[in-house]
Amino acid sequence: MTDIVVLTLTRLGPCLSTELVATLVKDYGLQPATARQRVSRSTQIKKLAHLVFPRGVRFVYLQSEYASPLFWTTLIRQLLKHSVSYGGGLAALIARGGLMPVSHFLIACGAPVAQKGHISARSVLDRLRVAELVKVFDTPGIGECVELAHTVDTPSWELCSMRARISTEAVLLNAVRDWARNLGLVSYNKVVIRDLNVTEPRVGTFNWDLAGPSYLAPLTQWDKAANRVKQGYLVCDTLLGVNVEDYQLQPFINKCVTLRSLAKVGRCLQMFVADGFSVEAFALAKQNGVVPATTTQLFGQDVASALRELTDVLKNAFVNEKTLETVTAIFNKLSHIEGAATNLRGALFEYLVADVVRLSTTHTSIRLNEIIKDEQGRVAEVDVLAHHFDKSIRFIECKGYKPDGTIPDDMVERWLRDRIPVIRNAAEAYRDWRKCRQEFEFWTSGELSDHAKSLVTEEARHVRKYSVKIVEGAGLAQLVSATNNTALKNAFRQHFQIHPLNTSSKQTKRARRPLPIPPSAHLEGRRPADNELNSQSQNKKEAGNSSG
Repeated sequence: MTDIVVLTLTRLGPCLSTELVATLVKDYGLQPATARQRVSRSTQIKKLAHLVFPRGVRFVYLQSEYASPLFWTTLIRQLLKHSVSYGGGLAALIARGGLMPVSHFLIACGAPVAQKGHISARSVLDRLRVAELVKVFDTPGIGECVELAHTVDTPSWELCSMRARISTEAVLLNAVRDWARNLGLVSYNKVVIRDLNVTEPRVGTFNWDLAGPSYLAPLTQWDKAANRVKQGYLVCDTLLGVNVEDYQLQPFINKCVTLRSLAKVGRCLQMFVADGFSVEAFALAKQNGVVPATTTQLFGQDVASALRELTDVLKNAFVNEKTLETVTAIFNKLSHIEGAATNLRGALFEYLVADVVRLSTTHTSIRLNEIIKDEQGRVAEVDVLAHHFDKSIRFIECKGYKPDGTIPDDMVERWLRDRIPVIRNAAEAYRDWRKCRQEFEFWTSGELSDHAKSLVTEEARHVRKYSVKIVEGAGLAQLVSATNNTALKNAFRQHFQIHPLNTSSKQTKRARRPLPIPPSAHLEGRRPADNELNSQSQNKKEAGNSSG
């Protein structure tokens, strides 16, 4: 006999137990108490644990629909109706592809850092973990990340997508900071951006992607108790890569509304910057006094397009003959944004190294930012992985520095002590790599200290099953030159040899040179004309007669 509870839930999809009970009463004529009992006793439907709705209502679903798009969408919308904190956390996570750094989750989930009567952002994350809706894991180069619950490990392409979005948003936040500074919306040196400081940008009880104090008249107030002007604030969150829906914007709206209820916090201009907004999301922002700004509206079509192109190219883990040229063009379009060069130089250097390898050596495939895991669960990131089938496998660590920059010794030590052992152990699990000669390389546009070089030399002397080497400064320049690729050589010269700071220092040194002393004749005053001499002698005579 078919279970009518399962049959009804199959038709409805994931829902609240009250909706399932109401449908059983309506379609099968059951008494409400009987319908509730059947739902409660059914062993074929799943009830979400640890997230209980008001009056003991549960979220119910079939195992076959767990973690499906319908499951997440329905759960989020129901949570937002009854618990903005948990619903906001899941909405923020799904809006960002189901994967994001924990530090960013604590900003975007819509919950405060700590506030009486409110669930904290950290508690939201902990409860979602206990409910097995999300999991937290460590990602090389980023740190702790949170993702929607999956049955398999996060694939590399999802990590590449996350890195691409984070890098692009970092450039965008620098652009927003410049925009706010240039308009005088904020105190010039007081703007704080996420990930760039020891503490995250904070106003009131919430963290933000960007925040800065403002002394514009509409945002300031007179504090009678302190007998001084109370400053206002500009706060901003960002989300790129999606057309923001209303439920995805709801966590930010919750932050803004709650912040306004804090009497001790000054007035705030609240902005959310995205590629675009749905009609419902735009209306929601306007209803709540929030500025829904798009990248095109703020910075024009050229910058907005460059940001989208940057995300697309950084997502691609494979390189081809056009990749470096594309990245360089995007870099040049965005280089006028203060801080953009710093954010993008590392990525540009990885593409440059990959292009040198592509043009100068035989290979089967070249991949960027490959995440590999050994049998003990330890993970490591390979910046450039060049594979020549059954011949060699090259694991290249990349550090893009200004020409006169020196790589810290601890970077080299961690590479030798931590990364190489993990990568070697992980390589044993890859069948295609077992017959390959393993080569570990450290490439940098800067220089290594003598101590760091000695560490690598000593390591290379003692190992036999793999090789270790350094490619730095002048050696890298020779490899780039040997490719005879104009685009590659220009990119290297422009961004890693003629560094802006290096150029300015050279100009300063040139300005300090003593100028040649001109001939003495050039220093003599202008010789007066004859008529001027006659006029001057006549004036002296008249002055003498007058005194007499």
